[in-house]
Amino acid sequence: MERDNTLHLLIVDESSNDAEVITNILRNAGHAVRATRVEDEEDMQEALEKQSWDLIITAEKLTNMNAQKAIQLLRQTEKDIPLVIAANNSHDLTAGAALQAGACDYFRKDEEPEHLQYIVKREIRALNDRRQLRKFNKAARESEKRCRSLLDSSRDAITYVHEGMHLYANPVYMELFGYDDPEEIDGMPIMDMVAPADHEVFKKFLRKFSSNQDEMQGEIEVRGIRTDASEFNAVMEFTPASVDGEACTQIIIRSASDKDLEKQINLLSKQDLLTGLYNRQYFTETLEQTLSRVALESSQAAMLYIEIDDFESIKDSVGLAASDLVISDIAKELRTSIEEPDIIARFGDFSFAILLEKANHESSEKFAESLRKKIEDHISDIGGQTITATVSIGICPIGENSSSAQDVLSRASNACNTAGANHIHVFNLMAVEQKDKERNAVWVETLREALSNDQFFLTYQPIVSLHGDTKENYEVLLRLQNASGEHILPQEFIPTAEQTSLMPDIDRWVIRNALQRLAAEHVNNKQTNFFIKLSGYSLNDPSLLPWLSEQLKEYRVSGDAVVFELDEASAFMHLNESKNLIAGLKQLHCKVVLDHFGSGLNSIKNLRHLDVDYLKIDGDLINGLADDNQSQEAVKSIIQTAHSMGKLTIAEFVQDANCLALLWQYGVNYIQGYFLQEPSTELNYDFTANS
Repeated sequence: MERDNTLHLLIVDESSNDAEVITNILRNAGHAVRATRVEDEEDMQEALEKQSWDLIITAEKLTNMNAQKAIQLLRQTEKDIPLVIAANNSHDLTAGAALQAGACDYFRKDEEPEHLQYIVKREIRALNDRRQLRKFNKAARESEKRCRSLLDSSRDAITYVHEGMHLYANPVYMELFGYDDPEEIDGMPIMDMVAPADHEVFKKFLRKFSSNQDEMQGEIEVRGIRTDASEFNAVMEFTPASVDGEACTQIIIRSASDKDLEKQINLLSKQDLLTGLYNRQYFTETLEQTLSRVALESSQAAMLYIEIDDFESIKDSVGLAASDLVISDIAKELRTSIEEPDIIARFGDFSFAILLEKANHESSEKFAESLRKKIEDHISDIGGQTITATVSIGICPIGENSSSAQDVLSRASNACNTAGANHIHVFNLMAVEQKDKERNAVWVETLREALSNDQFFLTYQPIVSLHGDTKENYEVLLRLQNASGEHILPQEFIPTAEQTSLMPDIDRWVIRNALQRLAAEHVNNKQTNFFIKLSGYSLNDPSLLPWLSEQLKEYRVSGDAVVFELDEASAFMHLNESKNLIAGLKQLHCKVVLDHFGSGLNSIKNLRHLDVDYLKIDGDLINGLADDNQSQEAVKSIIQTAHSMGKLTIAEFVQDANCLALLWQYGVNYIQGYFLQEPSTELNYDFTANS
């Protein structure tokens, strides 16, 4: 099973509070953290042996060990796991000392959390790169084995030479030249395989091939000579290669007719039939090679994404067949504007891509502008009808930090969309980040308007008993309808609401509207219960409980029908505030759920401080439960502990029957998820169907 995006974190620290703070800092940075805390050498060693970790954060000093010992334990395992030291606030540890000890980095516990977030982001990116490199190296070794097998069974004559001497030759090569034993040509000069009359031209070709550092490939047609002195025509194709890690040259020998046929087939596999340009697949492969070259040489390149403006209108005007001629005409104009080694491809129905192999910001922008002007001035004559067109061009610079071909393609395409008709635009990362800030500002205004104009709305998802309880329990879920009538999920706008302190107002909007709907259900003699989320910001709102009391009275709703959900991380981080809020909710006869339970380091230990009625098991543990033994053990443990403490359990994100079967076997009380019903504005689930 492929590794998921969860950050598997091992914390070596005696302070559960410090460990919880670290976990929450990383969660706030967007990491899906699965953390474990250990306190001593024995537990750390066991943790390293039992599981694979993505990151280790160790306290600088512990009672029975220190960071240096943690580093030694890690080194003994020879595992590639970045280790970061959490330095004490005494400022005893210096950056140099931490790095000298073998840590990747260190941070101080009294510093701003952003420092740790940046360290982890960097180290996880580097770790993923190393894992990918090991994966590629393994694939390369396996590929080399397969290649050797294919060489032996190939119908082509193939040999590998180093400094003009044979290293390896396949059976077809041996047979072609009349040799029976591979040892006969081991170390033999390649020159001995060429007829004497062609020696001079062959030597000249070899010198040129060896000095051609840019291309490092070529072919020559010569007369080959067999052991019986007979000669034959041969096309020898030279390309760089390696055998057992040693640089060498691969030579493939074909007849002239075979070579011509191969050229035709090779060209067709790379070509777009309509325009004669390269196709999308070949362009993408070449872009990958360019990214590798740029990274190795610390050089620059650029990609242009070109789209014909308002092509649908052109097609409507001249018809489908004639519009293809327009595409071909524009393709010709673009093709005549580039020179090797740059390439151009037809990338979509009416879009093109150009790869400038050696271009900086200024030169690529100047070239794109010349293309735009050239197409604007061009007139196509299609069946006696003159057609003019314009193009939009997006430019993506390529440098050492360009991560992947897909990333470059996406940025160039986005730049093209930003450019607008008959304009060019260069992708700018800083501008994109600024645009994100501006987008957040727009979100703030949108949320304020939504609160003022009731543009939020509620949906409901059933929470169903697995043990015959037919109570109509629904979780209340918030949605936003924008000006276009589209429904927007909370993950799109909640982060902005949290950053701008709008969450308490949104919490109250949800509570007020949920109570109003609940009152309407009770009037119709339905015994419906609502589970309502409270954000961490409401934990510190002293006016919430008095306001809630008034709302329950206003809508004539009994507190017994309302269950409030508190996020585990927020509740444990603000333990005293949570205890006070829960006590107040109990006085109003409301029940309480601890949501995302099991996501923290000390979930069970901290639970004894909070008088909650339900534990909603963290969805990351439920998602993919059937295939994850570690999650299964964690879920079983949570359910057993909850039942021993007299608390009910809820499993969310139940997506399939296999997961449901396991949960029923473990004794979970309630389930929730798309396997039962997706969220709906209607309260129409049949709770008696499962009794």
